Amino acid sequence: MTNAVLTGRSGTETLVRDMVLALRRRGHSVTAFAPITSPAVAEIRATGSPVATSLASLDAPDIIHGHHTGPTIAALARFPGTPAIFVCHDFSSEIDAPPIHPRISRYLHVRSALRGRLVDECGIAASKVRFWPNTIDLQRVGPAARAPDRLATAAIFAHPGTIPFSAMIAEACERHGIAFRGELVGKAADDVVKRLSGTDLAFASGRMALEAMARGCAVINVDRFGVGGLVTTGRFAGFADVNFAYGALSGAASPELLDREIAAYGAEDAAAVTERVRRDFASDKGAEQLETIYRDVLAEKPWPRHEPNEDELAMAAIIERFLQQKRIYDRSFLRLREGLGPSEELQFQMGELASRAAELAEEVRRLRRGGVMRRLIDKLIGRTYRN
Repeated sequence: MTNAVLTGRSGTETLVRDMVLALRRRGHSVTAFAPITSPAVAEIRATGSPVATSLASLDAPDIIHGHHTGPTIAALARFPGTPAIFVCHDFSSEIDAPPIHPRISRYLHVRSALRGRLVDECGIAASKVRFWPNTIDLQRVGPAARAPDRLATAAIFAHPGTIPFSAMIAEACERHGIAFRGELVGKAADDVVKRLSGTDLAFASGRMALEAMARGCAVINVDRFGVGGLVTTGRFAGFADVNFAYGALSGAASPELLDREIAAYGAEDAAAVTERVRRDFASDKGAEQLETIYRDVLAEKPWPRHEPNEDELAMAAIIERFLQQKRIYDRSFLRLREGLGPSEELQFQMGELASRAAELAEEVRRLRRGGVMRRLIDKLIGRTYRN
């Protein structure tokens, strides 16, 4: 199972972790391959599954499960004759450009709009295209909290700096008497799901929205584009079709829209949404769907395997070195995280700057409370102080 990087908890990194574990539970042996890794892969290795940064010493698998263009191409070059599937996660990102290759027998997409990229833009036969929704590991998420009769707490559950109207969300929560906890996710790569504890309402999208709903939170879909709305049983199918991320189809953020969606909350309906997510979007169900796809591919026709010759080994090694030395996924992918294309790098940087500005503003308030000169001197000499 390939991925551009395995260094943190972006959408595909978490998906790889969850799918490796779910497939292992079903008796399969899975090796994860990413040109760039970090100590964060220890969680995958703890399942008994190896994580490789090079394909050179690996035995040929039964099937290649590809995420991201570069590492998928490297695996195809290294294992001649081995069939593959490719999962497309984004419409515009270059690292999700589907490689057209005769041994890629199925192209999966995680939201309905991505079918257009595969079929209409890339000319892939519709018979090879399948919808495969995101799923989550319920053991990692933990038990669901009871839906409260009235919302008391709320937070943004998204990658840091990606929601440009967080102040508007805070003001809306205040109008409804809801304590706003700010952004739950920082830059740390630990399992952020546990931070949802004590949150009744999460502003989230994509996989993080699924995790929040499974944990028992009501979810209002928001992203950098705007507000998709409250996930309800009546709108559930539509949200699932777009991977719980309306994106550019979202409504422009406004106080009126946020007020309307917060007011639409109902405890009984929220509990039903959580129950449906935990029933239909568990990673074990996603692994079961993959098994069916894998079997269909392997039974489709004979797949004559052979040991790679010198040319094929050299090509695979060249691709690996290119991905590692150029680190084309390191700076942009790690900083932008899942779902942010290269064209939005400036927006992400502005979000990080806004977060830093908020930290500096708080520091100024602390200095003023404690005496500016004394605090400045303390900072200059490295002395710590209490609030």
